[in-house]
This record gives sequence, C-alpha cells and structure tokens, in this order.
Amino acid sequence: MPPWWFYVALVGLLMLIGLLMLLIAAARRRRVTDAAPARRAELEFVSGPLVGQTIHLDRDITTIGSVAGNTVLLTDTGVSRKHVGIRKVSAGYELADLGSTNGVYVNGERVARRKLEGGDVIRVGATEIVFRA
Repeated sequence: MPPWWFYVALVGLLMLIGLLMLLIAAARRRRVTDAAPARRAELEFVSGPLVGQTIHLDRDITTIGSVAGNTVLLTDTGVSRKHVGIRKVSAGYELADLGSTNGVYVNGERVARRKLEGGDVIRVGATEIVFRA
C-alpha cells in the first residue's frame, strides 16, 4: 500500500491538470471572441436590370454574363455571354474581363484585371455595380 502523501500528491497533480485545461480553454475562447467579425463581400446593383438587388459573394468565383450558367445573369444587350469573373483571392477579391466585347470598367477605367477595393463601381454594359467588402 502506497504512503498517504502519494494520494495527496496525486490529488494535487489532478487539480493542477484541471486548472491548466481551464486556462487553455479560456485563452482559446478569448482569442475567438476578440477576432473582428469578417464582413461578407457583396455586389450592389445600382443601375440596370437588377437595380436594387444585392448579391453576396459566397463562391470562390462569381461570373456575370448574359447566358444561363453564370452566377449572375444580366439581360443587358451590352453584356457578353461570359462577361466578367470575380475571384476570391488571399488578399480579397480580383476582377477579370473574360474576353467581353464591350469591356469591363472599374471607377470609369477600362480594365482587364484588377484587385477590387470596397466602394469600387463596376460597369458591365449599362449595369453599374458597387463592390462592398
């Protein structure tokens, strides 16, 4: 039979392990709580056939075009079949012209590819879209 102090030491060790587990759990909970909530990126249509609508960019790639199969279908005569793509990248979102006839404009400038910033105004055909992030 072990001496009495063995049982005292065992109980103390178990209490110390329990205390350490509680401290670790509290630190993890605090780290998650302190993180700023991620804002979802979205496209707000301010003119054109989808005026007043907002689309959340939940997919890795969002395509805009005039035929079925695109994420966003625009019935605008100035929009190509697959007009523009918006891709989620590590640093945010990137827009790319997918070979459209009439081009893609961001803040009035024709672009082939561009990193999007919150508040950028995208024009596709006669449709204007505000990128929110």
